[in-house]
Amino acid sequence: MKNKFKLSKNQRYDFDITIAGDTYAGEQALPYVRAALRSPDTIAKGYVRQIEGLNKSAVISEISSSNPIIAASCGFTSGANTSTSEQVLTLTDMKVNEEICRGTVFPTWFGQGMDRNGNLPQAFGDFLLETVAAKAAAQLEIALWQGASPFGTGFLSDDGTQDETGADASAMKDFSEVDFADALAAADILTDMASVYNTVASDLSGLLTKPGAGFYMNNKTYGFYIQALAAAGSNQGQVSGAGFNLNGDNMTYFGYPIYRCPGMFNDTIVFTYPENLVVGSNSNSGFQEVRLIPKYEYDGSDNVAIVMQFAMGVQTAVATDGVYGSTVWS
Repeated sequence: MKNKFKLSKNQRYDFDITIAGDTYAGEQALPYVRAALRSPDTIAKGYVRQIEGLNKSAVISEISSSNPIIAASCGFTSGANTSTSEQVLTLTDMKVNEEICRGTVFPTWFGQGMDRNGNLPQAFGDFLLETVAAKAAAQLEIALWQGASPFGTGFLSDDGTQDETGADASAMKDFSEVDFADALAAADILTDMASVYNTVASDLSGLLTKPGAGFYMNNKTYGFYIQALAAAGSNQGQVSGAGFNLNGDNMTYFGYPIYRCPGMFNDTIVFTYPENLVVGSNSNSGFQEVRLIPKYEYDGSDNVAIVMQFAMGVQTAVATDGVYGSTVWS
C-alpha cells in the first residue's frame, strides 16, 4: 500500500451510524482500527509485509533450496537440498483509553448541532475517533521498531532502549551485525552505509537480488545521507535539477532504495527487503472494537470516553536475511 490510509476515501464501510449506539464492533470498527494500524509510515508506504485477520499468532514459513540438480537415474533419489524454516509472529493485545470533556470543545462544535441535552453529533464523533486513531498510529510507528510495553518485541529492540540487550532480544536479533564506531553524522554516513553494503555483498549476497531489497533508516539518518551527497557535489542526490529534497522518498544507494521509517532508532541502518519484515494484526478478524462512550449521560460528568481494542505484533520471515548496523554492538 503506497498511500496513507484515509478514512474519507474508504468507500467500503457505512459511516452513517448513530453515535448514541456507542459500540463499533466488527466491520463498523474497521475504519477506525485500520486507520490506527495502517497509518504508521513504515506500514502505509509498503515498507513491510502485512498479515491481517489474525487472532493470536501466525507461523511464517519459508522454503529454501540450494543446488537441487543431481545426476539422472531411473529411480527417484531426493537431493535433500530443500529445507523449511518457521518464524512465529505473536500478537499483543492493546487498547486505547482516552477521555475528553465536552465543555472544552462545546463552543467550537455548537454550530454542528451539539447541545447539552442531545446525542453527540455524528461529525464530532468521527472527529474524535479519527484524531485518536491518528495519535495511536504515531505511537505504533515507534513501537513496531523499538518495542517496549505495551507493544512487546519490535524489529530493533524489545524494550524501547537502544542497547545491545534490547537488540539481542529483537525480531532482528539473528541479522548479521555491523558495528558503527561512532554516532552517525553527515561526515561519515557514506562510510557507514558502505560498511552495511559490504557486509551484505560478502556474507549475504543473495539479498542483493531480493525484490525491494534496500536500506532502512530514520529521518535523521536520511538527512545525513542527503547532506553527504550535497557535499560530494556532481549533482548527486538532486531531483531534476531542483536541489536536494528531504521530503521525498526517492533516494537510492547503488540503486537500492532507502526506506525512511520515523520509528527507527538513531545511529541505525538496516538492510533487508519488505517481504522479510512482517507486521501482523487482528484487523479484519472481527475481534477489534471501538467504543465512543457518552459518560456524561451516566455519571454526572461532562466527558466522552474513547476506547479502542486491537492486537498487533512483528516478526522477520527469514531470521538471518538482513544486516543490522548500529552503535550498540560490542
